[in-house]
Amino acid sequence: MHLSEETIYTNKQLLILDADCKKEQTIVLLKGKGENIVQLNGETIFTGPTGHHKIRFTKENFCLLSDSTLSFYKLNGEFVSECDIGTNVFELFPYRQGVLCIYGDEGVFGKKMGKNRLNYAAPLAKPESYLETALENKILYDALFARYKPFACLGWESDELIFLNDKLKKEKAIKVPFATGNIFAFALTYEFGAFIEETRFWLWDFETNGRFLEYPGDFSYNTRAIFHRHEYLFMSVFEHEVQVFKPANSLMYKVAD
Repeated sequence: MHLSEETIYTNKQLLILDADCKKEQTIVLLKGKGENIVQLNGETIFTGPTGHHKIRFTKENFCLLSDSTLSFYKLNGEFVSECDIGTNVFELFPYRQGVLCIYGDEGVFGKKMGKNRLNYAAPLAKPESYLETALENKILYDALFARYKPFACLGWESDELIFLNDKLKKEKAIKVPFATGNIFAFALTYEFGAFIEETRFWLWDFETNGRFLEYPGDFSYNTRAIFHRHEYLFMSVFEHEVQVFKPANSLMYKVAD
């Protein structure tokens, strides 16, 4: 098994802070001289103050995260709205018109336990708490989400792959045939799951014969699943380039709609 890779963005002058992609679009957050810059398909669409560290596509817009402030913009860089979503945001996952906000220590440990475990934020709206869903599915700060008919998450405490409907309610769960505690990114297709650890890669044919295969590898923690529909399954954001990749072997890969 080898990886099919492609470099989709390169910038030798500026530092890349974060990036996202869907279908044929690539959006990149850059660190300029005293400013942050956003480029869409290589063209600058936004310049603003420093401090942003995450960028994600939403259904129709993109959003930027700076500390506890999440700001939404049109794809031409025009400001739409912003809201306070709390500190220690671990990940932003595209959902409905906005994003699901998954949190770090604030959502799990300490005096604010559960306050910001899982929220939904969208343009021109106040954030909504999805705490009940988080508790039901035992979603903690390092929860992993993927798109699959339409959504799924990985329950690392129970080593289960949990399938969710469009309201994030649990439909079913199946036992993962390997330990999931060290997995930091996964993606699902119609036929199988691909799971990444730091030094290995799992392929699990969960939809048919249940076969699972382990391959050695060397994966950086700057690697995550591509949350939107895309030919490739994963992306890695480096200081001066963005790469996408997928496993390539005898299996035929088809990304789920």
